[in-house]
Amino acid sequence: MLLILASKSPRRAQILELLGVEFRMEPPCCDENATGIPMEKIPKELAKRKAFEISAKFQNDFVLGSDTLVFCENESLGKPKNGEEAFEMLKKLRNKTHKVISGVALCKNNTLLFAGESQTEVRFRDYPDSEILDYISTMEYADKAGAYGAQGRGARFIESINGCFYNVMGLPIALTMEALGKIK
Repeated sequence: MLLILASKSPRRAQILELLGVEFRMEPPCCDENATGIPMEKIPKELAKRKAFEISAKFQNDFVLGSDTLVFCENESLGKPKNGEEAFEMLKKLRNKTHKVISGVALCKNNTLLFAGESQTEVRFRDYPDSEILDYISTMEYADKAGAYGAQGRGARFIESINGCFYNVMGLPIALTMEALGKIK
């Protein structure tokens, strides 16, 4: 069975490789406007959109879509556009607990077979602005919701994680295995 991952994320690819799943990547370019959707439902909705878009192009293949967002104080923190945005996000997360929510969806023949979401709470420690600036200088924040990578140098900010670590990386393992269990 060959799976299509509707993503360009190297972290999601790394997780699927860890699971021993054969796949290829097809990055979607779907509309990510989430106006009118409750904030905590956005990742699942975007995962479905991504899976449907790629499934429409590759009708006979199973397509896995995923999306991850960081939520702090009722605000969604997506991918920062630049270092200034990354700095502000990391200041906001400092010394607080935030939620990381990932949505996962599986489609075939443009039909939804599975959709779910996973939540993980992440507590950041207190750290000085100079540490944020040092981290930003690595450019690791780029292309990461909340401006940090838990699997990389961004781990320096984390005090504790309650839930799936791989969810924070962008693809929750238990939920992904549940989705893949729908493949027959």
